[in-house]
Amino acid sequence: MKRRDFIQFSSLSLAALLVEGCEVSNDFDIEFKNDMSIGHLAFESRQFPISKKLTTEYLIVGGGIAGMSAAYKLKDKEFLLFELSDSLGGSSSGSIHSKIPLCHGAHYDLSYPSYYGKETLKMLEELDIVDYESFSDSWKFVDKQYLIPKNKESQTFAYDGFRKDVLPEVTEKAPFLELMQSYVGKMPMPTRLIHEDYKKLSDISFLSWLQEKIAISHEFLEGLDYHMKDDFGAGANTVSALAGIHYFACRPYFTQPVELFSPPEGNVYFIHKIHDKLPKDKVATSHLVKMIKENNRGFEVEVVDAIKKEITKVNCTKIIYAGHKHTLKYIFPSDYHLFQKTEYAPWVVVNFIFNTSWKSSAFWQNEIISKDNALLGFVDSKAQYPASEDKRVLTVYYCFLPEEREMMSLIEKRKQTFIDQTLTHLDKYFGRSLKNQVEKVIIKQMGHAMPIPKPGYLFKDGNELRSNPNLVYAGVDNGRLPLLFEALDSGIEAVKLLN
Repeated sequence: MKRRDFIQFSSLSLAALLVEGCEVSNDFDIEFKNDMSIGHLAFESRQFPISKKLTTEYLIVGGGIAGMSAAYKLKDKEFLLFELSDSLGGSSSGSIHSKIPLCHGAHYDLSYPSYYGKETLKMLEELDIVDYESFSDSWKFVDKQYLIPKNKESQTFAYDGFRKDVLPEVTEKAPFLELMQSYVGKMPMPTRLIHEDYKKLSDISFLSWLQEKIAISHEFLEGLDYHMKDDFGAGANTVSALAGIHYFACRPYFTQPVELFSPPEGNVYFIHKIHDKLPKDKVATSHLVKMIKENNRGFEVEVVDAIKKEITKVNCTKIIYAGHKHTLKYIFPSDYHLFQKTEYAPWVVVNFIFNTSWKSSAFWQNEIISKDNALLGFVDSKAQYPASEDKRVLTVYYCFLPEEREMMSLIEKRKQTFIDQTLTHLDKYFGRSLKNQVEKVIIKQMGHAMPIPKPGYLFKDGNELRSNPNLVYAGVDNGRLPLLFEALDSGIEAVKLLN
C-alpha cells in the first residue's frame, strides 16, 4: 500500500507513526507481544528434526475459549491440545507482572438469563463460575468480589469533556432504546438458538435497518459506532442488524440489574477455571500446528515446538480446529474456502503499569470518543478488586480497520512514539501528566482478534460443508458473534458433532 493512500483512511494512531523523526527513549521498559514471529516458524521448521511421534484419539488446535471448552468436554477422553502462543486464552489472554494480574484481551462478561443455552450454563456451573438465582431467574457469578459496582461501571470522555453515556442525549435516543427493548428475550446466546423469524436481520447492516425506522444524527451514530466497535470490531454501517440488536437486547438491561463481572486478569479467569480441571500433560503452549494430512487411520498432524525447535508428528482419529480459520489456507487447505470471506478486526491492547495510584475517582470502563477513531478507551484497575494502594494499571484498547493490519508493524518499530501519543490521551482524560509515574508498558498486538459480523456472516456454520466428518470447527469465527458464551458453546457443539 502506498504511504499516501494509507494516510487517507488510517486512524490517527497509525498515521502518526509514518511521520519521520527520532524516537526519544523513556525511563520505562516497553514490552511487545505478538505471535507473528512464532507463526513464521512454519517456514523455518523445514530444517527442524522430528523428535517424537504420538498417538491420540482427539487433537484440538487452539487454546482459546472455544478450544479449552472442547477440552473440558473431553477431559475424560484421550486428547492433546496445542496452542501457538506462550499462554492460553487466545484473545482472552492475560499475564502477571510483579504479582499484578494483567488482561491482554477480552476483560468481562455479564450475568446470564435463564433462557440462554442450557449446556453452556451447566458447564459454567460445574466450573463453579455461576449459580442459579431464582429471584431474578438468572445465573449469577460466584466470585462476587469481581463484580463492578454500578456507580463505578463507566464514564465517557467525548473530545473535550465528560458526559453520562456513550449514546448522547439527542432526540432519537428514546425511540431507539424503546425499539431495542422490544427485542429483549428474543436475542439469546448462543445465537444458534435465535428463532428463524429474526435471522433475516443478519442480512442487512444495523445502520440501514435503523434508518428505515428512525432518523439517525451524526452525533448519535458516533455513539453507536463506538458500541459496535467495542464488541464487534466495526461500526454500525458494517455489522449486521442482528448483531447490533443483540448488543442492546441480549439481556434484560431495561428491567432489572445485570451483573458486570471483571476480574483484573480479564477473561483468562475462565481459561484458568477450565485448565484447573484438565490433565496438565494434555495441554501444550508454544506449539504450532503446521499441517494436517488425512490418512487411512484418520489424520497425521505436524506440530512445531517453538521452544525446542523440534517437530512432533501426531496420529489421531478426530480433530477439533478451534484456531483462526484464515490459517487453514496453509494447514488444511481443503476447507479454507468455507471461511475465506470472514473478515477479522485487528486489536492492540496496552497495559500501563504505574508505580503509584494517584488520587482520582475511578471508573471501570473509561470510554474515549476522539478524532482517533481506533482508540476506544481504557479499563482502570482502581475500580476492580483487589485495588492496589501503590500500583495502578490502565489497560488501553485500540480497534483498527482490517485494511490497516499490514501497517500495524509500525507499532513495534516505533513503539515509543505509539506509547507517547497514547499517554497524551490519558493525560487529557485525567487532566495531569502521567509519564513520570509509568513503571512498565506491555503492548499486545492481535492481527486477527475477532471476526466482524457483517451482513451474511452469522449462521454460516462451516461444519455443515466440511470435507471430513472427523474434522470439525469451533470458535466464534465459525458464523458466530465474537462473545465468550458463543465461544464456550462452539466448543461444546464441536465435541457433540464428533460423537
